[in-house]
Parts: sequence; structure tokens; C-alpha cells
Amino acid sequence: MNSTSGSKLTTATPALVKAWNEYHATLEEMRLVMEATERFQQTPQHRAKAYHTLMEMQAMAYNFAIAPRMSHPRVFVNCGWQTDMYTLGQNGQDFYYGVAFIDGRQSYRLRGRMGDISLFLLQILNGLFGEPGVHAYANHDWADFKIDADGRFEVILSATQHPGNWIKIDESVGYQFIIIRRALTDWHGDKGELELERINELPDNYYDADEFDEAAMATRIHRAAQFLRYLTHDFNINLYEWYLKNGSRKKNMLTLLPGTKTSEVGSPSANYAMAIFELAEDEALIIEMDKVPDGVYWSFQLGDVWSRSLNYSSRHSTLNNAEVVPDSDGGFHLVVSHRDPGVNNWLDTCGHIEGTVVFRNYRAMHAPVPSSRTVKFADLAAELPKGMKKITLAERQKAVEYRRQGQLKMYGE
Repeated sequence: MNSTSGSKLTTATPALVKAWNEYHATLEEMRLVMEATERFQQTPQHRAKAYHTLMEMQAMAYNFAIAPRMSHPRVFVNCGWQTDMYTLGQNGQDFYYGVAFIDGRQSYRLRGRMGDISLFLLQILNGLFGEPGVHAYANHDWADFKIDADGRFEVILSATQHPGNWIKIDESVGYQFIIIRRALTDWHGDKGELELERINELPDNYYDADEFDEAAMATRIHRAAQFLRYLTHDFNINLYEWYLKNGSRKKNMLTLLPGTKTSEVGSPSANYAMAIFELAEDEALIIEMDKVPDGVYWSFQLGDVWSRSLNYSSRHSTLNNAEVVPDSDGGFHLVVSHRDPGVNNWLDTCGHIEGTVVFRNYRAMHAPVPSSRTVKFADLAAELPKGMKKITLAERQKAVEYRRQGQLKMYGE
């Protein structure tokens, strides 16, 4: 016989039930917000990805708000921003991202090896973005730290000053969010090593409330709901609107958006130029610069209208500073189109009639903005420099397979 027969079932605390209901009400509200956009209403091609995004947001909310164990700090890679699994906010194709969650009352050590990483940045927020008052309060570039001749390094994160490589953290915040960007222009290269450990001792049960306390779980679920709201408004909706607004509502025209002006998650070490592309089947977008940017890392990438990166694991939708072939005069041209134009510097729309173009330029002395113009695909030969590097279909297939294998090497999946 069921032991609860004839008796009232026990329920969670009112605070926990409220947080659970709030989360699901927020998710439904965000669905309605996305469906109300002009791009959802007018373009059938965008609707499936809107729902894809709603599901992805929930996975990210679990990974960032519910799952982290403060008792076991570590750098997460495959459940942060990677490949085509987690891409909201348009993850950069060449960044081997890491995310970590730390307690400002503790002290930590980051230990690792650079490998072939050309740019290493660490950004700290005083909470999970979406919570009231949360902002990026620190940004650190490994170029400012001492790194051994063999590429190895050690950095201490603590509230009190520490000799050597040191990052100050806010001891008043018990749940802080770290974003790590490591640029690897060739995905077959050496991605280095990185591990995080807490170096002060704590009682075994110090974080037990994280596991068993209903109020603590209610706080995490509430944080997840706020995170959903942030992802919808700031990433899915407003990035698209911001690019349009910054370009005076004109599509196919890149404009400058420096550093964190785009978002608290944007890097202050970068200048961005962004645009909404919209191309008919017989059109192409030519992007050009009169000289190569002077950033230590720069790249171009296509995304969809909900701020998700287009498939770059097995499509040619991205190019970086090591892949772009300059023109004979020191500048370069890129082509954005639905069909392969047979040139090296091609960005594949992956069948999307509308999406985003993002130019990233890190640790640069100047903030150039690429110019762009729309032409007929059939006229490309006349519009592009005569000496622009051509590529055959077989060479393209080889290049795409090379990047597919590189992603597998980086992430193991």
C-alpha cells in the first residue's frame, strides 16, 4: 500500500515553488516575445531557429545557473560556448572558450600552458548576466602576465594581493562568472592546457546548502529565469536590432561597435564591426578593406538573425587573419554569397537569406570598419581584383574537411 494514501503529499517550500513557476512563466513569455518580432512574423525561414534558440537557452540556463558546483571549481569547455551546440551571442569560431564560476571569498590558482594560443583573455562578471546590477568588472590579457619560456604560467585569483601574476576578485560576491577566450587560428594547432583549483582549505560541508537547501535552489532557479530573459532580450532580439540601428536601419553595411558597447559579455579588448546581411539568390555582398587590420587576432563570421553562429564546423562561414589571402595592394576582398564563387575569401551563408556579419579585431591600435556593397553574383568576376586567389571545388572540399577535423580535434565531439 502507498504510504501516502489518504494523506496530503508534502510539497516544496513556497519560495521554491514560486521560483519554479516563475521560470516556466518566463520561458513562455520569452516565446511570445520572439514570435512577436517582425523577422519571425514575416520570414518562415527564421521560425524553426527561434524554437531551436528557446531550447538552447534552457540548456545554457542549466549549465550556467543550476549545474555549477562551487565545491568543485573548474574550467568548463564543452558546456560553455563551443562548436554549434552553444552559440547564443554568436561565439567566435576560433575561440577555445572556457567558463568558470568562483566564490569571491576563496582563493584560486589558474595553471596552464599557452601552446599555439595567440590571444588569451579572461573577463569576470560579478554574477551571471541577467541579474540586476551584474556587469563585467575585470578584463585581463595574458600578454600582461609573466609566461615561462616553455609557455607555462600560473595566475592567482584572490581578494587579497598576491605576488606574481595576480587577478583581484570581489570578496563580497559568492557567485561570479568568468569568461575565458583563447584564440587558435588553426584548429589543428596546440590548444595548450588550463586548470583551475581552489588553494584555500574549507570544511567538507561548506557548500552543502548548494546541494540540499531549498532556498539556495530557489535562488538558482530564479537566476536561471533572469538568464533566460537576458538571452532573449540582449542576444536573440537586441543584437539584431542594435546592428540595424547602428547602421541607420540599412542592411549589408558594417558599422563600428567597440568593445562592451554590444553587451556586458562583449570583450573590452576588441573592436567589432557588424551588420545585418540580406541577399537574394542571385546577389553577393563584397566586403573590402584597403589594408589588413593590425589586431593580434581578427576574423569575419556569419550568424543567423537570433545571434547564433552559422555552421562553421563543416561550412565555410568564417575566415580569420591566418586564412584571409590579401590582395596584391595589401588590402583584401571577401565575398558573402549563397553559392561558392570560387575564390579563397568566401563566407558561406549556409542557405540563410538573412543573418549577421561580425568582424572582430582584438588588441588593435586602430579600429577600421570594412566597407561593403551588394552586387549581382554573375558580376563578381568584374567587381573583384583580377589577382584574387581562386580555389577549385576539390580544394574547397579539402578545406572544409580540414576544418571539420580540426573541430573534432579541439572538442573531441
